[in-house]
Amino acid sequence: MIKIKLYYSIVTIFFLISCVSNKGNDFLSIPARPIYGSYYDKEIMSNELVAFSSLDCGILMVQRCKLPGEPICQILEEQTGERVGSFGSRGQGPGEFIAAEFIGKTEGDDTLYFVNLPSTVLLYAREEKGADYRYVGSEKIKVKDGCFTTRFCRLSNGYSVATTLSGGKEFFILFDRDFKEIKRFGNHPVRGMTTEANDFMQLQGEMVSYKNSFYFASRFFGYLCRYDISDEEDVTLKWEKMLVEPVCNVYEANLARKKNNLDGFYGLTANDKYVFVTYSGELCYKAFENYSACTPKTLLGFSIDGELVGKYALEHQSMSVLLSQYTPQLYLLNCESECNVEIFEMDDILKAKL
Repeated sequence: MIKIKLYYSIVTIFFLISCVSNKGNDFLSIPARPIYGSYYDKEIMSNELVAFSSLDCGILMVQRCKLPGEPICQILEEQTGERVGSFGSRGQGPGEFIAAEFIGKTEGDDTLYFVNLPSTVLLYAREEKGADYRYVGSEKIKVKDGCFTTRFCRLSNGYSVATTLSGGKEFFILFDRDFKEIKRFGNHPVRGMTTEANDFMQLQGEMVSYKNSFYFASRFFGYLCRYDISDEEDVTLKWEKMLVEPVCNVYEANLARKKNNLDGFYGLTANDKYVFVTYSGELCYKAFENYSACTPKTLLGFSIDGELVGKYALEHQSMSVLLSQYTPQLYLLNCESECNVEIFEMDDILKAKL
């Protein structure tokens, strides 16, 4: 018994030391604590989920591959998984989606914003019934040089932020309330890249906002950051970290991943206390041999100040993750069935043991 207690004490000490270190090797050596969730009574059918968000009336799920006329968006009641609302369809008419991406909402969830890539924002307003939304208008995304935007998110103060593939040395673009470009910011985080780097193809990932903060997590590297945007358009980098150093060839302003580079983050979510990401950590070349080989089975939790809260081992591969803004629960989309939402109580996650 004494030996067992001594073993767990040693493991705990090493875990705490690892938590406060920014070195990649330390992060990789942190033991992952297993966690297990529950499921809805029935599977939630979905194809290529592209958004997973929390509303006061339920969970918003936005899908891409739907037949014309079928709803792109559905809202599920949090506790039962029953569909309580649906709207939007694929097409090129008013209010229809070519490539839908949910980017944010107003306070009170009365208006939802979607980017219809590459250049239009669609607005849906709530009907009298709590989970019913209808198309009410659109806005054009106005960039100065016509560069291609990728991920997009809207902040509570009405500003929006997008990532770009190329077209300048900064990675992020700040937009005003009318989706007109204000300025650009954020240099390439990979060491060795010059300040003139304008190829951000390998830096793509997930972006999400909470209040006037936004978080970005890179798909191909272990890079994670938080920025705040003030009402006066001031941009503040609160923190950034490269959890695992990238393995790549750097060619001045361009880079290429090597086979032994580890894949990064696939899902990202945040609330007023925590940031959670699904993390792969698999050798990137595996995805070329088997598309799902790099799908995450690890969940990472951070405080909003960037301190590691925990590293958790998942029972199933999961990409999308969601922190509810209205209940103390976290949701994962289980990739190993047609589509099954796994539900975790936050207390169970935070108290998980080795």
